Amino acid sequence: MIRLLASRPALRRPPRPLVNLGCGRRRHPDWTNCDLVPDGPDVFPVDVSRLLPFEHASCDAVYAAHVLEHLAVADAERFVTEIHRLLRPGGIVRLVVPDLEGIARAYLASLDRAAADRSDASRWEHRWMTIELLDQLVRDASGGLMRRWWSCDPVPCRGFLTGRVGEEAASGIAAVAAARASAGEAPLDPRAIFQATTAEPRAAARFAASGERHRWMYDRVSLATLLEDVGFREVRPMDALTSRIAGFTAACLDTDSASRPRKPDSLYVEGVKP
Repeated sequence: MIRLLASRPALRRPPRPLVNLGCGRRRHPDWTNCDLVPDGPDVFPVDVSRLLPFEHASCDAVYAAHVLEHLAVADAERFVTEIHRLLRPGGIVRLVVPDLEGIARAYLASLDRAAADRSDASRWEHRWMTIELLDQLVRDASGGLMRRWWSCDPVPCRGFLTGRVGEEAASGIAAVAAARASAGEAPLDPRAIFQATTAEPRAAARFAASGERHRWMYDRVSLATLLEDVGFREVRPMDALTSRIAGFTAACLDTDSASRPRKPDSLYVEGVKP
């Protein structure tokens, strides 16, 4: 912590008191959008693995979607403590993460279906749920087994997985197909999805440091406990269309233009700084 404090960038007020950490493509001009590698002048460079560069009590709301799970569990409390520091009294934090409970329940349901009817469709759905549960925790190359699945033509149980993952799956499948066509590569045989070769150790180490892999997972109890432990109150699960942040739904950060959740497999939790 001493080293982190010594290396903290000079504190400043965010241009807008609504801060979107790890924004990626989820951004809005009413928010101060921040990401590790900005892809435009409207995004501020912020490394969420370090102490945050904004002044104490300078924000009305902080939003971070699919960021927390990329931090080691030992670093999660520091990150949430920093968010607490940024918020004014009455300020709201909204965290969005993969929903461990929802994924686990869907996995168990797929397991029961596959064991009961042993159809090809049920077995493919069970394979997908195993990937959804584990792949981003254990992969040693970008995209992991998910990318190999999306490289097939036809994509196995496509409707099921897009219903589970939403826009990310649809855009990922399209991007992989375009890259494959550009390179003149044939689609992957679905039977080869799980035949990926093991990454060379140095390449695997570089990938592990890239931040793509998930480092932990949360459910509605563990995420609420984390927020409450650092001082947030009125902590409660929400949904993609509901927030205590004024104007949040209109910003379409968790939904697309048709009000559909961007990532249906997500858990949404908000807390208030007393």
